[in-house]
Amino acid sequence: MRKDSGKTVLIADDTLPLRVMLEEVLTGAGYKVICACDGVEARDLITEHYQEIDLLVLDLLMPRMSGFEVLSYLQQAYPEKRFPILVVSGVFKGPKEIRRLKELGANGYLNKASVIDDILYRVNSFFHSQDGTGRRHPRVICSLPVEYQYNGTRHSSFITTLSLSGCFIRTLKPAPRGSMANLWISIPDGVCEQPLQTKGRVAWVNGYNSGYQPNCPPGMGLEFKPADGDQLECLKNLVDQKLLEERIWQTP
Repeated sequence: MRKDSGKTVLIADDTLPLRVMLEEVLTGAGYKVICACDGVEARDLITEHYQEIDLLVLDLLMPRMSGFEVLSYLQQAYPEKRFPILVVSGVFKGPKEIRRLKELGANGYLNKASVIDDILYRVNSFFHSQDGTGRRHPRVICSLPVEYQYNGTRHSSFITTLSLSGCFIRTLKPAPRGSMANLWISIPDGVCEQPLQTKGRVAWVNGYNSGYQPNCPPGMGLEFKPADGDQLECLKNLVDQKLLEERIWQTP
């Protein structure tokens, strides 16, 4: 049974499939969800439920009233401290647009092509700081091809979250919990000259079954064995690069 987070999220998006998917994922993660199909409905729901809303997930391109107009309305109607706003767009992401969104009070950015892991990570980050998770190192969202091997069998998949101490691999063929796996991680050009080779212990596994929940994707979490100097430097450079990309969207 899912645990109720006690937090309410307003989703404002005119794209029905995305709105339904966001509602399903966030409800499954324990959030109470309210939905608006355009900017005017979002404005009206904000007025009606202002004291209840803990986070607004706001599409920027909507009929009747755009996300930019909703942000302007909020800035004028509620100049005092208010709930954080996570904007959604696949278009407005240039430096000038980002600067304008920040000026209007947006606190974060979600690309419409984001995977479920990214959505949950972005939403959860507004309510649970890295310092309160018990993690030794900050975790970042990424999508990196990876090959992993255990019991002599090699598989291909991709990593969705990464830190200096471990990673999560999306896969329908996870290694058993407690086993050791060899990893070959493809790192972007400019960070490492060749794939990063390391080992990890499978700390936990999400299996796939008929009761699959979108907030609990199938795969496995691995804890890295202590890396040598070059490996550690490569991991650190990649994590630092991702943190720098996200820094402008951290909550105040």
